[in-house]
Amino acid sequence: MEQTKCYVIDTRKMRKDGTIVKVAGLTFILFACLPDSTFASTGIDVGAQRMYTKLLNIAKWVLVFKGGIDTVKSVADGDLPAAKRNFLGYFVTYGILVLLPWGMNEVDRLFAEMGAAEK
Repeated sequence: MEQTKCYVIDTRKMRKDGTIVKVAGLTFILFACLPDSTFASTGIDVGAQRMYTKLLNIAKWVLVFKGGIDTVKSVADGDLPAAKRNFLGYFVTYGILVLLPWGMNEVDRLFAEMGAAEK
């Protein structure tokens, strides 16, 4: 019988090297010092969409090459479950990148409908 592996994140190591503090501190600094850019809700959508489309095109090829290399390496090592896992992981990552703008537009539309319903 094959055992299921359970991965646990060791937060003691993260606390020891300060990862949590660094991420929380950087987030606080960004929100506290840059309110104009972090709370912008309009005006940059068109430019951001163009930039996101260009970055998505680059990310697609990075995922294809990196995913292909990892998958072929796993197959060459004879580890077919890892090859399946790698392929599925890269495929899901690309799907999330493609569906992210659609999801954000749906959230904007939902809040717009809620605002219209309150009036």
